[in-house]
Amino acid sequence: MNRVYLLLFALFLPVLSGDAAEKIDQRNFAVDTCYPNQNELRVAETRAQKFWAKHASRFGSDPKFLAVAASKVFPGEVQDLWRKLINSETTGSFFSHGLERGTYSNLQMTGVLIYDTSTGHLVSNQGYIAVDTPPRGGIARFGPYIARYIGWG
Repeated sequence: MNRVYLLLFALFLPVLSGDAAEKIDQRNFAVDTCYPNQNELRVAETRAQKFWAKHASRFGSDPKFLAVAASKVFPGEVQDLWRKLINSETTGSFFSHGLERGTYSNLQMTGVLIYDTSTGHLVSNQGYIAVDTPPRGGIARFGPYIARYIGWG
């Protein structure tokens, strides 16, 4: 009987360990870069600090960056937007509406800033524009950073 339990345990161990590991979305969610104003920087950093103070024990130290939404970005603020959208890995929701070039009425873009949990500050005043975003709490790439997306905090 012990052999049967040992065999079942050996068969299900890889399944159990695979479910516990977090998945990282390696697609780059950044369509372009942006530079939020000083107020947006301050508010986003404060939201990230509050989020991290509340959830640090739940998430641990990996990854060490948080991606926090800082502002809404309008299509007129992005140069050569169409080319950036068609070359992006994560703009599926925009193109699923069957829109034609130059029609951006349903386009929702978010300016995302990167917060370093080890320093307690934003990594820079440069943010990343995202059309689609990962699920809140999910880990994804924004430019060169792998970060946990916390949305608006």
